[in-house]
Amino acid sequence: MTVFADARATRDLTRSLVEQTRRPSELIDLYFVMGKTNALMASIAFDLGNWQAAGTLANSATTYADLAGHRSLQAWALGLQGTLAFWREEPTRSLNFIARGLAVAPEGASRYRLRYIASRAHAVNGDAGAAAEVLAAAERDREAAQKYPDELHDEIRGEFTFDDARAAACAAAAWLHLGDGKQAARHAQLALDAYAVVPEAQRPFSPVTGARIDLAAAQLLLRDRDAAEDELSTVFALPSVLRNASLTGRIGRVKSLLDAPRWRTDPGAKELADRITDWLGDTASRPESVEGVI
Repeated sequence: MTVFADARATRDLTRSLVEQTRRPSELIDLYFVMGKTNALMASIAFDLGNWQAAGTLANSATTYADLAGHRSLQAWALGLQGTLAFWREEPTRSLNFIARGLAVAPEGASRYRLRYIASRAHAVNGDAGAAAEVLAAAERDREAAQKYPDELHDEIRGEFTFDDARAAACAAAAWLHLGDGKQAARHAQLALDAYAVVPEAQRPFSPVTGARIDLAAAQLLLRDRDAAEDELSTVFALPSVLRNASLTGRIGRVKSLLDAPRWRTDPGAKELADRITDWLGDTASRPESVEGVI
């Protein structure tokens, strides 16, 4: 919650400065800061499982980005709203947010990220053809990203970066939702390989762990429980404070796969499912932790 509190303090200070100035150039800069801080708070609220707060904050981020005239931030916030929607099993609403984002997104990384988010919405919708099509379009945007630097992606970075590792992880999640274990495993491994070359201290734990969980799920689809269990060994060791909503949702999907008829007579599968149940009983996904602070 320290990052959330810091972002909130920055936002509140910026809001007070907005009330003290009428200079357009200063207002634009301040609106940009407010957009960024609301976007970061929205992302944290999502990780903590408070999707209502996340939606409110993401909407505010979109508004401030619009006031600042910052198309990249506007597209980023709309992408987050699209992400929230497909996690809520609302793919049509998610795709509407993505369409709005693509309408304002500059060439390059902004569009690249939005298309990968769209692939997951199409997957939730059960449309493998549309998912494959948008992933192909994303590759064209990836090439454009090398020509058009993006302030959020290339300069501010951090949570705003959408690199090849995140893209591969996103594709893995889409194929996993569509039940294609082979494609899901391939992309999840690509994500993990990309993260492996990043210095350990700089690796984002949530995307890395998420890719590992998705690889385990893909292995179950490929009927390789031993490989899935190996992938989950480090996940089970993750401290409860780091077990956010994204990770719990993913590992919950693994448990659902273990409920399939093919695993019901496998004692090892039951033991693995029980370990997941215990893991889910102690997580950091506590929506009330951001109530009253947005």
